[in-house]
Amino acid sequence: MTTLVKDEKAKHDAMMEKINSGAKLESLEEITSEYRDLLLKLMIAQADSELAGAYGYVPWIEGAPTLAEKLAMANIVKDEIRHAKAMYELLERFPEVDIDKLIYEDNMKNRMQVFYEPIKTWTDLVMFNFLMDRAAGHQLRDAAESSWGPWSRTMVQIEKEEWMHVKHGETWVKRLSADPKTRPEVQRALDFWYPRVNKVFGKPGSESNKHFQQFRIKQRDNHDVRTVWYNEIKPLLESYGLTVGSIDQIEK
Repeated sequence: MTTLVKDEKAKHDAMMEKINSGAKLESLEEITSEYRDLLLKLMIAQADSELAGAYGYVPWIEGAPTLAEKLAMANIVKDEIRHAKAMYELLERFPEVDIDKLIYEDNMKNRMQVFYEPIKTWTDLVMFNFLMDRAAGHQLRDAAESSWGPWSRTMVQIEKEEWMHVKHGETWVKRLSADPKTRPEVQRALDFWYPRVNKVFGKPGSESNKHFQQFRIKQRDNHDVRTVWYNEIKPLLESYGLTVGSIDQIEK
């Protein structure tokens, strides 16, 4: 066994001892290359999702139906951009990461398919808000409990703000569903967005997810997070008189 391999094994053992004790990892020097690669994969994806989410909401500052809603949308955009900025600042700690390239050149490589879908109407917007921001909130819970200390602490505040966005979508979906004239449009928006947002959780039981859990970068399997999300949205939507698909209905 070479000295390099021995050093990496010693680092892995020390790192795992700290992780299993419930302590946070704080420095690049104490993490292995495998941990580092997995962590970067998730953090880069989240950074882009925050930025893409902001871009999707920007047109609805102008398109919102009231002045109060224009302000609400402007505040959501501001929050998402600030979340993206916080994520890219965390990524700056990794010398191999080119932040400008991620933002301006390689962003499409890391973007989830759901962000390519057009948000055509206000009803579309609030349903996306209702489903996607809630999905993000549950995924951020895992990040807030991550073994990587800098990410964990940053996510605590971002998670709180994400749930404020969820409340905005929930208020509007409930309001529009209460009116028999607009409820069919809400149902159409739900039928469109539900399988697409359901897909963002990823495949259950994947090998990569097992590694994320081993290192406590993520705490739960993708399907466990999806199930918590589904068990929240289903009774809410049904109480509004809407019909949601099964948990297995995922956009191919």
